[in-house]
Amino acid sequence: MKLAKNHLDLGLFSKNISSDLDFWQKIVGLDFEETLSLDQPVVPGPTTQHRHNANGSVIKINDFQDIMPYSRDTPSGLKGLSIARNISKELNYETNSGEFVRVLPKGRDGIQGIAVTIESENPSRLENFYVKVLQFESIGPLKCRCGDTVLILQKGPGATETKTFVGEGFRYLTIQVFDAVATCNAIKKLGGRIAMEPIWVGEIARVGFALDPDGNWLEISARASLTGISPTK
Repeated sequence: MKLAKNHLDLGLFSKNISSDLDFWQKIVGLDFEETLSLDQPVVPGPTTQHRHNANGSVIKINDFQDIMPYSRDTPSGLKGLSIARNISKELNYETNSGEFVRVLPKGRDGIQGIAVTIESENPSRLENFYVKVLQFESIGPLKCRCGDTVLILQKGPGATETKTFVGEGFRYLTIQVFDAVATCNAIKKLGGRIAMEPIWVGEIARVGFALDPDGNWLEISARASLTGISPTK
């Protein structure tokens, strides 16, 4: 897979945006970048996305301004986030929705940017998907890398199949590519599932969504600022 950005992004949805922004900014220490406004057909209702930088990855804290379709009782398989930083001692936190967040010394466990931990009842099946279908780099048993982002796959309760990626807590990963249509077509040819064919979100990006074998949502995004392509070109 040809990447337009060397880092994966992580998206989550908040039920208490004020508390969650305090957590990510004041406790975890992420720098706020900007907000984006989202709505149908990408999300089922008005949403304000608060974007924060984590070593080039964007942590997207989404404030969904309607009834949340899914609660933490129907979680994704995305259970934890590790963020590398120039510190000597590891710090551990828990989000309001129950995921773990580690801030750890840069280079520990091979992590230079971020790592996302995904639980599955069949982690080997997930590993095969990410390595064979998405063409991530295998870097060890149940461990792969996309750009400088590490995925750690482990045994545990997997994702709940959902009709939308909108739900409390960690819900999706974003892969930035040069051509969302071509990438989604390649995923389909290799046996992957596409939950949403690519569409333009204003003039910001052309995005589609794939599903891994457990039903975790993967945003395939070709952002205009990275590709130089817009709906008018």
